[in-house]
Amino acid sequence: MRWQVLAAVATALLSGCGTVALPSPAETAPLFRRIDARVGTVYTAAARETIIATPVLRIEVGKTSVARFEQAFAAMFSEAVELPDWPPWREGVIGVNGVIELERADVDLALGNDTNRPDVVSASFRVCLYEPNGATVRCWSPSVQLRHQRGLFECLDHRSCFVPMTEAAIREATARFLVEAESDPALREWAGRIGR
Repeated sequence: MRWQVLAAVATALLSGCGTVALPSPAETAPLFRRIDARVGTVYTAAARETIIATPVLRIEVGKTSVARFEQAFAAMFSEAVELPDWPPWREGVIGVNGVIELERADVDLALGNDTNRPDVVSASFRVCLYEPNGATVRCWSPSVQLRHQRGLFECLDHRSCFVPMTEAAIREATARFLVEAESDPALREWAGRIGR
């Protein structure tokens, strides 16, 4: 029995090594009253390169965050085109009705234990819509926190517990952004103005 416990602990330690990428989101478009606008999209390096680093696991969350928001922006506007990293779009952008930017992706994992402290994943984003001249239309800061109390030996492979939990937090925070934006009067006022 003692060697089985030692083998389980060794397996858990070895399975946590390395950096894990989150799976790409499925190609399902969220529901949104699409705005007839051509909007440039920008994903800052701070958002694209976000990584969760814990003593047992590193999870690349930036790529999945960007992929989720690419889907969201495509659902929001009749045309969403990614703007190049250089030159910075604020130095002059033409041919778009606005620019929407994923400025920040803050994702964190607080490890719990097998008895009385849950694992907690927090995801928060900052998304801003701008006029082509750089004037702010509206910024949103959707966030979510998910908790899970794991059972004894439930997470011997840390990836099987923390990767799905992290992906769920990103998905839920993106959905919250869409709900907030859908009912935002500033967004609708901007849409009315560009539609004239």
